[in-house]
Amino acid sequence: MVKVEDLDNPEKVKETDPSEMLAVVAQTPEMMTKAGQISPVPALRKSKKISQILVAGMGGSAISGDIMAGMFFFKSSIPILVNRDYRLPAFAGKETLVLALSYSGNTEETLHAVKEAERAGAKIVCVTSGGKLKEIAESKGYPLYLLPSGFQPRAALPYLLIPALKALEGAGVVSGIQDEIKKAGDLLRKLRGEYGTDRPLRSNPAKQLAKKLMDRIPVIFASSVTTEAAGLRLKTQFNENSKVTALFGVFPELNHNEIVNLSTLKREEHDFSLILLRDEGDFERTKKRMEITKSLLGTQLGGVNEIWSQGKTPLERVLSLIFFGDFLSVYLAILRDIDPTPVDVITRLKKELAR
Repeated sequence: MVKVEDLDNPEKVKETDPSEMLAVVAQTPEMMTKAGQISPVPALRKSKKISQILVAGMGGSAISGDIMAGMFFFKSSIPILVNRDYRLPAFAGKETLVLALSYSGNTEETLHAVKEAERAGAKIVCVTSGGKLKEIAESKGYPLYLLPSGFQPRAALPYLLIPALKALEGAGVVSGIQDEIKKAGDLLRKLRGEYGTDRPLRSNPAKQLAKKLMDRIPVIFASSVTTEAAGLRLKTQFNENSKVTALFGVFPELNHNEIVNLSTLKREEHDFSLILLRDEGDFERTKKRMEITKSLLGTQLGGVNEIWSQGKTPLERVLSLIFFGDFLSVYLAILRDIDPTPVDVITRLKKELAR
């Protein structure tokens, strides 16, 4: 039986987390630095004829696309869309840049999307650690960012995100990426001191929230564009690391549906716990909606757990939320006495698909 105090016990943490997912999370800033040193082979050339960007990926690989779509929503005249499917939209063509992201290199949806991109004549860039995607890139001469292997895809986010950002810059879509990456890495090094294993429970907000979430179902509310990617990431990290069900909604849309059922709940008849992701860049009317929603649902949901982003740039702010959530999800797994690394049912599903 795991006790809350065990979060401060290195031996107990190691026993519950033998694959050291917690240590991998803590190394996110260093992984960002290493990822920034990866260059594409062959070199990526700038193109004046890019009308849209499609990020083809699934799961832990696709979240990079969500982050970029949010970062550049108000900055780039070229739309960035995430394609979580085997197929590509009908508009994909010669002026489409397809970033194929698959950490394993064997994600079948992504591989099929690459075939469709080839038929459409799209420009293709591959980001992977190996597998069939690496083989395709090398045989066709597509720019390839080759990543180090050995990580769970969700744990390899820095290695997937940073090359994808560099690809956007290399293609001439955005600029100033290296500076943003450095600032974000510096911030995460600072935050590691606040959320990491060496910071005790009494002063560690990530450990404290994990304690509050024991035996609860997290309900995550985020804001469209600013914190949406971080909210989705947190939901999936709860699913894969903590092995718990989590619900996810986005302002302002959730004010038009989800608040209805939640408002009818009685505190003693449910086990939900509300997490609200906040960012200084949230739209003013959305901020007002958040405050009103808190007043309408706070009692039914037993209060609201607010997590504020930190930093000045969009990349700093979204990664500060993700970094907190990654620590939180692993701490919750440890408190539940569950190894955060294995995702056995996904492995079994892939084996069945391969038959």
